[in-house]
Amino acid sequence: MIVTQKGGWCFGEWIINYQDGGFKRRGLFGTLFIWINELTNIQLEYIVFAFVFLLYTVLFFLLIQLFRKEKNNLLTIVLILLPVGFGMMFKDPNIATRKEILFFLLYLIYILRLRSKVIIKDLSITFFIIIALLTHEAAFFYLPFVGMAYFMKNNGSPLDKIKRILLYQFLPSVIIMFILYKFGINLRTENTISFFKAHGLVLNEMGIFDYDPNYNVLNHYKSHLYDYQTYGISILLGALTFYIYSRFNKVKINTIFLVIQILFLVPLFYMALDWGRWTNIFFSLLTIFIAIEQKLVLTKKQEMIAGLVILFNLSWKMMLMTQGFLVFPEFDGLLKRVYYFFYFRITNLL
Repeated sequence: MIVTQKGGWCFGEWIINYQDGGFKRRGLFGTLFIWINELTNIQLEYIVFAFVFLLYTVLFFLLIQLFRKEKNNLLTIVLILLPVGFGMMFKDPNIATRKEILFFLLYLIYILRLRSKVIIKDLSITFFIIIALLTHEAAFFYLPFVGMAYFMKNNGSPLDKIKRILLYQFLPSVIIMFILYKFGINLRTENTISFFKAHGLVLNEMGIFDYDPNYNVLNHYKSHLYDYQTYGISILLGALTFYIYSRFNKVKINTIFLVIQILFLVPLFYMALDWGRWTNIFFSLLTIFIAIEQKLVLTKKQEMIAGLVILFNLSWKMMLMTQGFLVFPEFDGLLKRVYYFFYFRITNLL
């Protein structure tokens, strides 16, 4: 997709840069890729493809390391194939080349270091949070995952750990977000098209560079009300899958953490249309986080239930935008008919 479709959102996100006009959101790696292009004359699309391929190679290698010695292989497969988590990349290719792959990799490395009892300096965490934010500002809305891992897996008093989370994680992130939105310019400048042409790239479509920051997202939600409401089905099924996983392993996910994380996500779901993307990041990070918790040997009954969950989750999918829950066409049609039956009945009553 990166190589064959020179444009759009997947490729366009990676080539946002500072050289074609100045400091802007998401421009860190694009700046690096432009520099490599100027130094080597390698085409931009191949540079981006090689980088994303490297990220995925390392990510899957480390995921194997994370799950390699698991006692309950079926439950591990349940999480890996979950359509709202890592399993989404098998069902919607549009999600596969997005920048959150870097979030997953950085968080996975962090979790593996914590599991190995490696001491990670607070300033190192700050540095990589800044890297993530300069890659894509959506990383800000998932900070509770980093804070929760820090709080649960490090020694020290709860008060001291909370202070360090606020000082080394939250405060620098707020400062970076302020700088991005106060001083960052538009993603597309008057020089963008000519700049890319001078670097051997003619975009087939502008994609992200044509995005209107003043786009009325509320009207979009209203015009696709049913489609966005179906994300609730996918989120519910994802939550049910994690409940089964946690119940069988006798693992508890901290309720306070979940509340804080959900509150962080509310503005993101309000401002940005890609609900499938934001949901996918949440469940993928949750998969990495919960993977280092205790594992129990499954009973035969639990193995059967896990197998049924795998088969059921293979039957449905969630897409990047507007299509929140899709299953075989007949059931999709039935859901729509039931929804609109009640929707128009309630509307007429009101």
